[in-house]
Amino acid sequence: MKYILIIIMLFIYGLVSAQPKVSIFTADSIKSGNSKDILTNFFQLAFNNLTGKNREFNFTTSPYAIMLKRNPDLSIDTKYKKYRPLRKLNFSFGMRLDSSFYLNGFSSGIKYALIDRTDITVSREFVDKAKSDELSKERDKLTQLFSKYVRETALTTETKIAFKNSYTSLSDTAINSLSNDDFKKAIMKIVNENGLDKLKDVFENKTDSSFKDIDIKKFDAIKNSMKNNLLWTIGISDTTYKDKFQFANISLVSEVSKGIFEPEPGDNNIEFTAKAAYNFLNDTLRKDRNLKREIFTTEAGFNWIIRDRSTDKSFLETKFSATYYHNFASIYDGEKRDSLTINATLRFRLRDDIWIPLEVKYDPKSGNVFGFLNIKANFTGLGKLLKSTAK
Repeated sequence: MKYILIIIMLFIYGLVSAQPKVSIFTADSIKSGNSKDILTNFFQLAFNNLTGKNREFNFTTSPYAIMLKRNPDLSIDTKYKKYRPLRKLNFSFGMRLDSSFYLNGFSSGIKYALIDRTDITVSREFVDKAKSDELSKERDKLTQLFSKYVRETALTTETKIAFKNSYTSLSDTAINSLSNDDFKKAIMKIVNENGLDKLKDVFENKTDSSFKDIDIKKFDAIKNSMKNNLLWTIGISDTTYKDKFQFANISLVSEVSKGIFEPEPGDNNIEFTAKAAYNFLNDTLRKDRNLKREIFTTEAGFNWIIRDRSTDKSFLETKFSATYYHNFASIYDGEKRDSLTINATLRFRLRDDIWIPLEVKYDPKSGNVFGFLNIKANFTGLGKLLKSTAK
């Protein structure tokens, strides 16, 4: 069974692993590892509880990710927006294994994002923030005024051409490197007479940035603020026995995450995270297999995200939380109806794909400590395919 599992893992890895560099993956690249566990945009492989008795191998994806894998044209803006509901949907399947890596049942689940304001690619909020930028509004106005100035002012044909070329060069040429003094005087005249104060500061400070650089900085700032937005999902998952495929557990789950601060791109941050689940389990005090044991759990805490300043990607996360358990049904010997654990999860990134979350739970009443070691891999899975279609 161990070798079959390895073969399956390698097959799925080969199917989906890649490193695309196209714009629709921007939102995914800056998401924290914790939020990717709540909702994965593309593909995730997980091997949970490696050091425990009940190990689980799990594969999670979205319908859109699979469709995009087969048809890259779905990344075109009109089609991309059309399939937004499918991008908010996750489904998963997996296998449960015992300590000897023998099959101990299967698992499956489905999850949907009721609110996902972290997806900047189709976010109305992102568009509104971009449009509300005063500097962008002034630049649009300057373009109209400059065209009118060149058209109506008595300038030689040669000067008009030079002015138009200089204005076009503002897009990708540093403002402090403009060499046409007459053009600069004309621009400042338009700016001053029309009260374009934001642009006045840009030109008077002789910035070493072009308009394109300014746009990129603005995009990064908006993108940075939106990665802290609210994400809220609901879902249902189940596990089965290793025989007869009867349900051993059904769980109704809701999860949420929300960034607290709005730091500069690359700065560290803290996000609030919470999870509630209602579990239907087998009650071993009854004769037959059943789902009569009902346990409610709720967990809440804070996840400290440490980012790489050059890429804005999270590379180390530490989550501190507390989990409350309440048993609505039968109580086993030595078990309490209510219990509480204090949790800590250290998550570090081995590479762009691979995360290693180490989770520790402490029961303050019993003094017991439980440890869980997981391996999780998040893939976009379209790099080679997109490269081949671009040729």
